[in-house]
Amino acid sequence: MSLKTTVKVSHLSNLSDARYCAGMGVEMLGFRVIPGADNYIPPNVFQDIRGWVAGPAIVAELYGISDARQIGEVITKYAPDYFELSLDEYLIYHQLLALPCIVYFPDTSQVAAVRGDEKISHALVDDGWSCKDVEHFSVPVLVKITSVGLVQEKLSAACFKGVVLEGPKEQRPGVTNYEQLGGILESLEEE
Repeated sequence: MSLKTTVKVSHLSNLSDARYCAGMGVEMLGFRVIPGADNYIPPNVFQDIRGWVAGPAIVAELYGISDARQIGEVITKYAPDYFELSLDEYLIYHQLLALPCIVYFPDTSQVAAVRGDEKISHALVDDGWSCKDVEHFSVPVLVKITSVGLVQEKLSAACFKGVVLEGPKEQRPGVTNYEQLGGILESLEEE
């Protein structure tokens, strides 16, 4: 399956969800790797997933990072392809980040502060942003999407180069409702 745009699914926490996303053509799989974060995935659970999923890039979501040593631990235990973190966290730790970064921008106030920073591979913004808001970015901009209706609206504006979806919540081990996520992914299928 091929999708019309770059798609990243965040907060994945189990093998079934990761395999579902990979099978649907998702390009990037995001995992919370900082202990204490919502949907945190321990390294041993992640390694089981990594052994079964091939293809998509792995994004280590560093939200909640509080110590520079955590970066080295994440690289060793998760071997990600990208880091994802907030702009504030990025500004604190950017010198130590040895991988391309997806940086979440909560507003437009600090876009100029990181313009041209080669470590930032993608900007991540909320669905309230417009093309005017993102015109000053020098990297591809991904937009968070929460409903099928927003997909076409945001992608018809050529300024957004991909979408970020939240992974489904597992109702109990092995049981997940993929209706919303599946609906969005199906709307993004190449014809």
